[in-house]
Amino acid sequence: MSTAPPPHPVAIITGAASGIGLALTTHLLHKNYKVFMADINPTGADTASSLALPTPSTPAPTFVRTDIASFAAQLALFQRALAYNGSIDVFAANAGIDDSEDVFAAEVVPADADTPVTVRPPNLKTLDVDLAAVVSGLKLFVAFARHSARADVALGRPPRTRSMVITASMVGLYPFETNPLYCAAKHGLIGLTRSVGPRLAREGIAVNALLPAFVPTGLAPPGLVEAVEAMGHLTPMSTVIRAYEALLEGGSAGETVECSLEELYWRRPVGYPNESQRWLNEDAAAVWGGAYEKVRAEGGEGGRRMMGGGGKGA
Repeated sequence: MSTAPPPHPVAIITGAASGIGLALTTHLLHKNYKVFMADINPTGADTASSLALPTPSTPAPTFVRTDIASFAAQLALFQRALAYNGSIDVFAANAGIDDSEDVFAAEVVPADADTPVTVRPPNLKTLDVDLAAVVSGLKLFVAFARHSARADVALGRPPRTRSMVITASMVGLYPFETNPLYCAAKHGLIGLTRSVGPRLAREGIAVNALLPAFVPTGLAPPGLVEAVEAMGHLTPMSTVIRAYEALLEGGSAGETVECSLEELYWRRPVGYPNESQRWLNEDAAAVWGGAYEKVRAEGGEGGRRMMGGGGKGA
């Protein structure tokens, strides 16, 4: 029985049929990874089959059509990847969409004298794909990484870090008027990364995020890439791949790396305005943890009271 790691580490990449996901797929193939390319676009199968393999021994990528907004679809993706050699090593949560509508657009819902103001509910697909689906993917990756680590122990293999890299965005640090829901989702991904990174690092699971500036991807409306490039503000894909390399190989946890033009900027959380705020966030872990352990054991109602849920102000 071999105690060496499998010859081909396994990576799952969402949004892999184009843009950043496709560039990362190509990069990891050159690193001898077995890549599972997930995308909702069915043409991704043709893209996967057209990729040139760097060596005869490099395993061909496998395309899995996946709607990441479905937890069941993501679970099936992870199960398929695990079946390859019993381990999942890298998860790039990269898929995303821009705002599906202008949330402040004029309403065209018919109204009458009794109901002069009628409003449709907002389309929250952007939050479902860009934030909620990443939380689902994180939950799955942690479960499958733990399983993979237990398998390593059973086979006598040395421990190794398994990495999740979340594609957030530079707009997770700044306002973004044209796509406020996309902006909100990316802010959320940064908070998620910074919150879970240190905790999961203690298990050998690295969770980090990259924050690309304007990179040529399929999200951009027609003509926008050319306009941004003409003004000198287009960030090359090579900068994003350098960030991936740094995060996958650098032993980082909870890091957020902004990718702008040719540079990488390791961004830190905003500083505390006073000692009380620092204490609440850094030193009060035992207080928060004890309170929430009790709340969750009781079914969670107390947590909603504590944080102002259920219609109360936060």
